[in-house]
Amino acid sequence: MTFQEVFINNLRNIRKDRKISQLKFAEMCDSSQRYIAAIEVGKRFPSPVMIERMAAALNIESYYLFQSRAEEAQTLTPLQRERLLSRIGNLIDQELAAQHWKP
Repeated sequence: MTFQEVFINNLRNIRKDRKISQLKFAEMCDSSQRYIAAIEVGKRFPSPVMIERMAAALNIESYYLFQSRAEEAQTLTPLQRERLLSRIGNLIDQELAAQHWKP
């Protein structure tokens, strides 16, 4: 995945996770919906100033927009960590039950 693709995926995913439309996000960044859409499809790339505005609008540090999945795993919130561990535990329990294994 390219540097730009990492940025685009992170930006889009964070925006959507927070249920912010492109139009609302553009307003939050003092920009246009057309510009945000062009960024999210890889036709444009924002300036450092715009990246800072975007990060501020999402209430995150700007470097987070450039983190790959491996780096992202190290920055889970406590709630995200708890949910992930719970899901992993459930999957392990299901797998053990399917194998009829009892601790």
